[in-house]
Amino acid sequence: MTTARHRYASMRSLLEVPILNEKFWAKVPTAESDAIMLDLEDSTTPVNKPVARTRIIEALGDPAYFGGRHVIVRVNNLSTQWGRDDLAALAAADGDFLISYPKTETGEEIDEVRSVMEQAGVVRGMHVMIETAKSVLRLDDIASKEGVVGLHFGYVDYAADVGSRPFNDAGDDLYAPATQYARSKIAIAAAAHGLFCTGGTLIPEYRDLEKVRSFVRSWSDIGYTACIAVSPKHLPIINDALTPTDDEITRALAVCEAYEAAVSNGDPAAVLDGRVITLPDHRVASLVLARAGRTAPVSA
Repeated sequence: MTTARHRYASMRSLLEVPILNEKFWAKVPTAESDAIMLDLEDSTTPVNKPVARTRIIEALGDPAYFGGRHVIVRVNNLSTQWGRDDLAALAAADGDFLISYPKTETGEEIDEVRSVMEQAGVVRGMHVMIETAKSVLRLDDIASKEGVVGLHFGYVDYAADVGSRPFNDAGDDLYAPATQYARSKIAIAAAAHGLFCTGGTLIPEYRDLEKVRSFVRSWSDIGYTACIAVSPKHLPIINDALTPTDDEITRALAVCEAYEAAVSNGDPAAVLDGRVITLPDHRVASLVLARAGRTAPVSA
């Protein structure tokens, strides 16, 4: 079975675009991102939320404008006065896109979100934002819900919820004592449930591109598969950091070829360069190839 982690494996970079900002909106066709995130939550003021919703629905009817990229729409939480209307309107909208749902706290809340969409039209796949202490404690229940395809760590909101510092003194990474547990747990839950997993590039020193590069690499190192860029200048950094190297691709191809050949001969494992290759190795290698836009070779 192909998981969401594999389906979205080549999605490395997401650019959040406020649709009412014509300067930013005009740059969508040439953005160096794998996905465009349209926002109805943080970047949309209360007075502008209805008009932004209408503009997003109109834009979704013109998929060519997004140039074949994945499209994700972040709605407002159901606890707000706009959340239910956002979900109902988007469930009836045209296009192939995901719903990003913020400040999720329970699995039951995911069920309610799906129910609202089902009553209004189409149940969209969900990119769920983990941003509170309660959501971290209930993460397995949330991640296992039908329709959830991705997780995101909203580290600034999380720090505010638990009352901790979000960033370290250098301004180039998260404040580890407060965030390390949640950050790792989200990556683990995503892997366990076959979901894609996003971090972000927002740090105090976000204009220092070398510090941004190090920050993005830290997400990749613990299993996150993509990052939401706070600036278009961060997109090439994300794409480079989250793309397998030529050596990694070559090795993954060799692992898949060796394992597939062994299986076709009735063997449970293969040996490559003196090392045993088993099914978990094949799964990891297949994911590397998927992230590179390649497919695993299949033995005749």
